[in-house]
Amino acid sequence: MCVISLVEDGVFPSKKTLKQMESLNSDGGSIAWLNKNGTKSYRKGIKAKEVHNLINKKLIPQGVETAIIHFRIASIGGVKKKLCHPFEISSKVDMNLVVDNTTKDLLFHNGTWSEYADELVEYLKKQKAPVTIPRGEYSDSRIMAYLAHKIGHKGMAKLVKGWNKVAILTSNGIIKYGKNWCEVKNNECSNNYFVPTKMTTWGGYNNAFTSNNVNYDYKTDSYTTGVTKYRGNKLLRTDGDLIGYLDVEEEQEANLLMDRYGITEEEIAEMLSDGTSIYDLERRLECEEALLLQENISIEDQVRYMDGSA
Repeated sequence: MCVISLVEDGVFPSKKTLKQMESLNSDGGSIAWLNKNGTKSYRKGIKAKEVHNLINKKLIPQGVETAIIHFRIASIGGVKKKLCHPFEISSKVDMNLVVDNTTKDLLFHNGTWSEYADELVEYLKKQKAPVTIPRGEYSDSRIMAYLAHKIGHKGMAKLVKGWNKVAILTSNGIIKYGKNWCEVKNNECSNNYFVPTKMTTWGGYNNAFTSNNVNYDYKTDSYTTGVTKYRGNKLLRTDGDLIGYLDVEEEQEANLLMDRYGITEEEIAEMLSDGTSIYDLERRLECEEALLLQENISIEDQVRYMDGSA
């Protein structure tokens, strides 16, 4: 699902926290920062170790106080360095890996914006004269940056619904969109899924226990009895059968999945009954959605068809 970490007071995430972010979002890391003269610089398609080295050897010595860090897990668009974030908010949305002292605003995205192709085509239909669209590979986030340039940050944000979160690095600081940002060790983040959960253990058997046919998995904070899986506080049932528990955050995630994909609580419960976590389920649904999108006509073909060139 990716993760965004905001730095607004010169306090950067530790190397350990960066590694934790990368562990669940391993398709490419990046960092962008605000220079003292109001320009921005960034590096993308790099590892957590490189992000950490940049922070300690370049940004902190230079007195940088404002930055955005991102770790990607691909949903729409392939696993390629150039599709890592940020994206320059411009008409071309160039996909450079190393940029210094740009005046362009920089966009970071956490989530999946399935409607990006439809919204791009709708925008193009409204134009009275031909307009240039970015060349090369597309992702939902790249098109988001293009539309932010054309219709403004706020106009773009109105189109992007659901649980998506966006952070934009400007000359005046960071602008963020989306709900339920959270704080992780003095940094505001788009989610905290990467944070390890402290476990209470019984019996002292290597952070796990087995008792009365109950098996506890410390890595997923769950335990099973047969095919029944329990997590957290909320009890899920389907057709009267016990499926499992969800804690408060997992319940919120389940509600988001139901809103976005039109699935029912019973369907979620059935998919969780095999031991899948709610976050694994989210990733599965995102991948299935991405595969369906890949089967559709490309944006370029839609545009060519629309203007009669196809």
